[in-house]
Amino acid sequence: MNQDMIERKQNTEQIRQYFNFCLDDTPYTGIFGVANFGKVANDLMPVQQAKLEEICQQQYSRLMQVGSIISIGIVYLESIIDCINVKKNGIFDKVKWNIYAREYQTINRLLNEITSKIIKQYGGISILATLEGMATEVSHVDEYFRHTISHRVVSEHAGLGWRGKNELVVNPLYSCAIRFASIVTTHPLLQNKKLKLSCGNCTACLEICPFLKKKDHIENYRENCRQYINALDLEDEVCGKCILACYRHGIFKDQFQLPK
Repeated sequence: MNQDMIERKQNTEQIRQYFNFCLDDTPYTGIFGVANFGKVANDLMPVQQAKLEEICQQQYSRLMQVGSIISIGIVYLESIIDCINVKKNGIFDKVKWNIYAREYQTINRLLNEITSKIIKQYGGISILATLEGMATEVSHVDEYFRHTISHRVVSEHAGLGWRGKNELVVNPLYSCAIRFASIVTTHPLLQNKKLKLSCGNCTACLEICPFLKKKDHIENYRENCRQYINALDLEDEVCGKCILACYRHGIFKDQFQLPK
C-alpha cells in the first residue's frame, strides 16, 4: 500500500470514528461510506447537478477532479419501524404511525447536527438531510428536486447499499430503514464502490404499495406517493409502508437486523 492510500485510509477511519463518537450518547447506530464526487455528480438528475454546482460554487471544478462525498446514515430502531401501517379495530392507528413520523424528524435533525460537527472538525460542505415540510408546499413532486441533492445516489456510490425496487437504498444489514445526509470534501479519503443490485425476484415493497407496483405504468408514481403522504396527514411527510415490507417480508428478512 503506497503512502497516498495509507493517508486516505487513516483520514477515512478518523472521520468514521468521529461520526460514531457523535452517536455515543444516542440510542442510534450509524453507517458511513465515501463516494467519488464526480461519479455522484454525473449520476444526478440535471436539475440536481445544477444544485450541486450551486452548493459547491468555485470549488466545483476541483471537486470534479479530486473530491469525495461522505455519506452518513442513521438507522431506525426496530420498534419504530413496527409502528408503520398498524391497524386498530380495522382502521389505521395514527397514534402509532405518528411515532414513526416523529422519529423521522428526530433522525433528520440529528444527522444535520452531526454533519455540522464533522464540518467544524474536518472542513467540507454539508448537504443536509431531506428537507421537511415540502410535500404540502409544492404543487408537484418535480418541484422538489431542485431544492436538494439525492442522498440515495451518494449512499449508493459510497457502497452503503443498492437501489431497491422501492427506490430506497437497501443496506445488507439494516434494510432501507435508514436516513442519510452528505458532506462534500476535498480531504483525501478512501472511496468505495457501488454494491451489486440484490433484490432479485423479491416484490415485498411493490405488493404493499399500489403506486410502486404500477410505477412502470404510471406517468409519475412519485407524485402519486406525494399526494398519498399528504392524505395520510401524519405529523411529518412520511409513509414507510415499503420500508416495513422490505424489513419484515422481503427475501432478506432473516438477514436484516435493526437495533432494538
